[in-house]
Amino acid sequence: MAEDPLAPWLREIADEHDATRHAEGTQCRGSVALIDEAARLRGVAQVRLGRAISLEREVETRPAQLERLAEAAAEEKRHWQALAQAELPDGHGAVELEVRVGQYGRNVHGGDVISYDAHGIHNTHLDGLAHLGADDSWHGPIPAANSQTDEDTIVHWAQHGIATRGVLLDIPAVRGVDWVTADRPVTGADLDAALAATGVTLEPGDALIIYQGRDRFEAAGHRYTPGAVFQPRPGIGVDGASWIAAHDPGLVLWDFHDARSNPTFALEVHGLIYAIGLCLIDNSLLGPAAAALRAAGTSTGLLVAAPTAIHRSTGVLINPLLLY
Repeated sequence: MAEDPLAPWLREIADEHDATRHAEGTQCRGSVALIDEAARLRGVAQVRLGRAISLEREVETRPAQLERLAEAAAEEKRHWQALAQAELPDGHGAVELEVRVGQYGRNVHGGDVISYDAHGIHNTHLDGLAHLGADDSWHGPIPAANSQTDEDTIVHWAQHGIATRGVLLDIPAVRGVDWVTADRPVTGADLDAALAATGVTLEPGDALIIYQGRDRFEAAGHRYTPGAVFQPRPGIGVDGASWIAAHDPGLVLWDFHDARSNPTFALEVHGLIYAIGLCLIDNSLLGPAAAALRAAGTSTGLLVAAPTAIHRSTGVLINPLLLY
């Protein structure tokens, strides 16, 4: 019998979710289904100043900056290949934009064609249920083969509406550091401490916005490890992933990803996409939001994440907004 692709702790979470949340003959739509009218009203109630802040990292397409980034990416790839002792794939997370400008007399018309790899460690994106699976299926259960024909998770999530109360958990603040380090993965105790500092009681369907200090880490000149490099990195470990699953969020937004601090370097939190249908927004820009909420004397807001309704998509670039 082939080895179980899920670690025992993750299989236990998946089995419990299946027993309590799945109805025979009905596809489970994952964590987004927890965002109901009450969750949306909780979010709306947090908007007191009428301010909004984007949680998206900018998607760079300007030629001069792209040339500079390409040189940096090539050097970065050489760096990580030396550590991984393996060839790394090209283009993961790449965005290509063709701008078409036409002039007709005094009229000017602009259009463009864009293609992108939704995943990777750079651009802010939402992972669909068809991003990571096991046993020939995605969460739901949805047959993996449906991705070639009619998988519709992203469309359903877009139509459901991802708008709920967002609660920002500032891990560096409770640790008294600038950023999370690879030798100390984020634990359930860290998340408990950060939650206690907010004074908020989490409810099912809330958005967990987990700030780990990635903006400071990168500003200091450090490289964040891509997924193809099998080694620990700053992020959330098994204990923190179990904590997330136990608190029933509607979605999770984070800057650093999985710590990969386990013996097989597995993706601890990303594994919850299959286990509980977790909606994840990777590479969120959270430092400015943490500072803005701190200045406003709050840790909450209305989180709005509206993905483009693309059938069969495994993920989409997204601009999450936090209103407070």
